[in-house]
Amino acid sequence: MQGNRALIVLVILLLTFLVFLPTALVLVRAVSENPRDPLATFTLDALANSYGSPEIWKVLAETMAMSLACGLLATVLGGALAWILARTDVPFRKVFELVVIAPLFLSPFIGALAFLELGAPRTGLLNQIARGLGLPDWVAINVMTFEWLIIILALHYVPYGYLLVSGSLQNMDASLEEASHMNGRGTLQTALRISLPAVRHAMLSSVMFITVSATGMFSVPALLGAKMSFKPLAVTVYRATNGYPSDYALAAALGTMLVLLSVIGLWLYQRGLRQSSKFVTVTGKSQNRKRIRLGGGKYAVILLLVVYALVTTALPYAALCLRAFSTSSSLGEIRFTTEVFMGVLSTPELKGALVNTVVVSVVTAIATVAVGTLTSYVTERVRHKGSGLLNSVAMSPLAVPGIVFATGVFALYLGTPLYGTLAVMVVAYVASYLPHATRVTGNGFAQIDKSLEEASRMCGAGRARMMSTILLPLMRPSIAAAVIMVFLFTVREINTAILLYTPDTMLLSILSFNYAQQASLPAAAVVGLLETALMIAWIVIMRAVFRPGNLHNRV
Repeated sequence: MQGNRALIVLVILLLTFLVFLPTALVLVRAVSENPRDPLATFTLDALANSYGSPEIWKVLAETMAMSLACGLLATVLGGALAWILARTDVPFRKVFELVVIAPLFLSPFIGALAFLELGAPRTGLLNQIARGLGLPDWVAINVMTFEWLIIILALHYVPYGYLLVSGSLQNMDASLEEASHMNGRGTLQTALRISLPAVRHAMLSSVMFITVSATGMFSVPALLGAKMSFKPLAVTVYRATNGYPSDYALAAALGTMLVLLSVIGLWLYQRGLRQSSKFVTVTGKSQNRKRIRLGGGKYAVILLLVVYALVTTALPYAALCLRAFSTSSSLGEIRFTTEVFMGVLSTPELKGALVNTVVVSVVTAIATVAVGTLTSYVTERVRHKGSGLLNSVAMSPLAVPGIVFATGVFALYLGTPLYGTLAVMVVAYVASYLPHATRVTGNGFAQIDKSLEEASRMCGAGRARMMSTILLPLMRPSIAAAVIMVFLFTVREINTAILLYTPDTMLLSILSFNYAQQASLPAAAVVGLLETALMIAWIVIMRAVFRPGNLHNRV
């Protein structure tokens, strides 16, 4: 019991400093000019200026329209891909499953930069090809529009929609669809009348989750919306903190709007997850379902999947490589060279950013998974009345967009030795990604029978020995997945770091953003390729270290 209390106290302290205090300071900063002396400087001016401004409400409505449209489009595309791969006999299924989730390995900002190279009005590679072929003007695309901003964001979030919907499709009782076919229903009718209703709550969850994530997205709208009158709320928050003079109270007040939107969206998301259990059944028969024969239509489906791979992965990387290894953006003047690439690599700022990124990402991945594992162990294995509350606090950063959470971290550590160091960025990242690590490790604990721990204790093993010899070895796949995931998210993160970095704590993601802001797109492309190489290297290293496939030989 004494050991349980110590663990609970430790988790409470960690969650207080990592999550609760920064989040609380966002709210305090909105009503106080000095968050360290809130009563003496209490004011409602910032909230009045935010909630009483018709212009801000217009920005809020436009932000919601962008985010909701992104959520709907990504879920429809992801759901359609999930149905194709889960229900049909499409060839090369394993390959296409990797293709669908490939956009996860490309930073949203770098992906937007690649689309800018492809679809800029005058210099876009696709537009140059269209003009060279003599195609009419209406064929040309302009990615710096509101519509294309939604499309590009949606393409980034398609893998999330796919993963959320495919899980429900895999677990759905196949006998429901088989009964529909036996009663003369065709494939389309069965999909619309049986499959879609069974996964509609998973699709609603996907829409809400993606909408919440897109609401707090800063980097992509900041790049593609540079020439648009539309400025999302996250960009408005950034300008309030980086303008002259800085107005952190206004930024915090605007942040409360984003938090409220996120809380509503996440409530609907969680509600959808709970409701989905009423419509999905798991039986032994679902493992032997008959796949729908596509016949001659399989070639059209394969073409669709190939086009998806080209648009989301092949073309963006080709555009980045062309920009990084050529001296001109004009197709008629392209001369391949390593001059640009080597020039960027030799700059002191890139070397510093690379070292900082590796240090921050590795420490963040290890620390986040350690705290997440401890939190999920306390909430899943240690029985106490506050388990639900601790889990809610650990998951709460999902409801706080990164750029808003950064304002709380900024206020908390301003004037302390941590301010302006890599440590404060690690703290912000650990808090931001703690929900993901807690969810993944919590699922791992849920799959381990408690009788193994009880047998260990009956044999006289203490908690530390039981954890090191029983739980942690069995948790290796979950820990490996969490460490890889958090590292990838950290490498490509801009929304949180943009308010916390200094010249001495520059990261690759911020360096690429700064290069793009300075119109040095070749340099930004080089940094983007380095980010991808770093993420791939980490995956290879982690797979070698954890070797999840050889788990049973080690336990």
